[in-house]
Amino acid sequence: MNTSAIAGCRCAFVGALIVIVAACSSPQATRDKNFARGNAAFEKQQYSEAILAYRNAVKADPLYAPARQKLAQAFEKTGDLGNAAREFIRAADLLPQDANAQLKAAGYLLAAGQFEDSATRARRALEVEPRNVDAHIVLGSAIAGTKDLDGAIKQIQEAIDIDPSSGTGHVNMGALLLAQGRKADAQASFEKAVSLDPKSIGARLALATYHLNVGALKDAEAAVKGALSVSPSDAQANRAMALLMIGTGRAAEAEPYVKATVAKAGTPEAELSLADYYLRMNRPDAAKPILERLESSEKVQAPASMGLAAMDYAAGRKDEAHKRLDGIIERVPAAADARVIKGQWLLAEGRASDAMGVAQAAVKVQPQSAAAQFVLGRARAATGDRQGAEEAYSEVLRLNPRAGAAQTELARLNLAAGKTDVGVQFAQDAVKNQPANADARVLLVRGLMARRELERAGTELASLTRAAPDHPTILALNGTLLALRQDTAGARRQYEQALQRDPGQYDALAGITTLDASAGQLEPARKRLAVQLDRTPKSTQLMLLAARADLQARDYAAGEQRLRKVIALDPSLSAAYDLLARTYVAQGRLDEARKEFEQIAARESRSVEAHTMVGIIHFMQNHHDEAEKAYRRALEGDPGAPVAANNLAYIYADRNHNLEEALALARGAAERLKDNAAVIDTVGWVYYKKGQPELAVPQFQASIQKEPGNPMYHYHLGLAYVKSGDQAKARRALEEALRLNPKFEGADDARRTLGTLQN
Repeated sequence: MNTSAIAGCRCAFVGALIVIVAACSSPQATRDKNFARGNAAFEKQQYSEAILAYRNAVKADPLYAPARQKLAQAFEKTGDLGNAAREFIRAADLLPQDANAQLKAAGYLLAAGQFEDSATRARRALEVEPRNVDAHIVLGSAIAGTKDLDGAIKQIQEAIDIDPSSGTGHVNMGALLLAQGRKADAQASFEKAVSLDPKSIGARLALATYHLNVGALKDAEAAVKGALSVSPSDAQANRAMALLMIGTGRAAEAEPYVKATVAKAGTPEAELSLADYYLRMNRPDAAKPILERLESSEKVQAPASMGLAAMDYAAGRKDEAHKRLDGIIERVPAAADARVIKGQWLLAEGRASDAMGVAQAAVKVQPQSAAAQFVLGRARAATGDRQGAEEAYSEVLRLNPRAGAAQTELARLNLAAGKTDVGVQFAQDAVKNQPANADARVLLVRGLMARRELERAGTELASLTRAAPDHPTILALNGTLLALRQDTAGARRQYEQALQRDPGQYDALAGITTLDASAGQLEPARKRLAVQLDRTPKSTQLMLLAARADLQARDYAAGEQRLRKVIALDPSLSAAYDLLARTYVAQGRLDEARKEFEQIAARESRSVEAHTMVGIIHFMQNHHDEAEKAYRRALEGDPGAPVAANNLAYIYADRNHNLEEALALARGAAERLKDNAAVIDTVGWVYYKKGQPELAVPQFQASIQKEPGNPMYHYHLGLAYVKSGDQAKARRALEEALRLNPKFEGADDARRTLGTLQN
């Protein structure tokens, strides 16, 4: 027998067995080795090394919960809360009977707004430890997130009953009571929390937050000072005081608190916040060395470079600033903040189309960035896309419901569109969230005056006047308020003072032009407007104002010229078409005007405005077939052209012809011209002709709300009520139409219809 061969086989077998055993035991050994290595690094505060070691431990044994918990803690230490949350949740999945693990996961889910999942984890913790106070508090907060405030209060009360000495329970109770509007009860809860634990920084800062919410700024400051007296170096308390100083217009006093926050944190991110503070205070010399030093830090290289770029831009070195910013975007394509800044600069330079592209890219890389959405809204507004701007600003508010800047812009858009009630509400919200926001207060005053709430408008305007008595906008608003109160002389003085300080102040120009027209002094008004138009030749708002003054002075040639320019600049501005058509009617020049627009249309076959004007004139001459053809040609140039679409839809409805297409056209026009009463009336008229009066009535009511003095809208509403069988309402609507104008276009039919109604 070959014993050496047998021995060799035995050795090979033993060797293989050793390899198998080693292979079977190596994952646990690898796990334990890396876990120990991670713990050692964690103790030395070497968190990057700890994360690497813990990840290797988890890779070796994905079901080892302690490694996942320590990995989560390491992520927390580096500020990577997203990964920390994921690991705490995975650890909780592995430890269903560990109340603390469930609570940690619940807390992160709560912070992420995943209220149902957070509540589930908190309930699981309570199954393990029914008297766990923290679990009751987290569950109450999660329930509050689902808007069940009563249920949340009940849960927090249970936590307080278990441990009446828990300041945290009273803090949470205070927050819930405040959300219910029970301010006195909320204050009592916050004060109880402080009395139970006077050394609790969190309780004192919660009380300060309460005082801020109710506008008690001195009390808020006292509460923060109380927190600082407990721990002068506490980062949270110093940060709170800095924010309070900045938010109340005392930014210069915030510096020691900002510095204390930075010193306590000792991180590049904290240093960056100090540089940002210096930039906000217009102290570039203090910010520059910090930013230059931080440019070498991998963690904050991009924001530091952005700060230096901002300094270049502010100093007039725009090319260098853009170059530096473009370099950041090239190195870090996901840097939405850099794109936001670039978009802001492009808007400031009047390059709205370029800003649009940059803003869209910022939103694409970071859809949850409120700043990116805000710049997108501004770019859309600057390019005339009001609906798109509203959508972007609304998204800002979804991401940050207290974003006063977005509320201000929504107030501006809605007031400009004639949606006064909505505009006033947004302005009020903006003022509430940003009491020092002067733009929001100005818009609020304008909205209140539009609603003829003159007493309240006067109160709001008085506070603005005290703050800035010589500001052109404030002077002009005072002029408008005086004009509404029939004080013509006082209004004129205010307007003139405003124009002395800013010759282009639109409110003052419009107001004094109205006063001049009423006094029969149109020539001074026209000269004033002409001078301003030389300075801002592309302002369609100013051109329309000047055109109206021209027509009032019967200078039809000048008015016509201006209106054509307005239409060329903004083909969707229906007011310009209407005014131009009235100009031709006043002169009896319909044939001449039509031929001229036909020549333009022949030269420029896709000219929407030329074909639209041909259609309008044909319609005024009762050439409805030709009007229909002209509107169709306009829509070939732009299928969404709202004026042509609306007018064609009206022709179809009048003729009971192509009603489905008419409805599509009318709806499309209404999307583009949401607040135009005539367009809304067209939608209702199509519904009426389709035999759907229940859908027509709300449209006619909306038109009347916007233009209550138009008899045609009341007439249409009356017809819709007749068709729906409501004769009493029909009678009221038709009688109102005839009261407004006994000779309006549909007056004869209104009388005939009234004769058929039962008394």
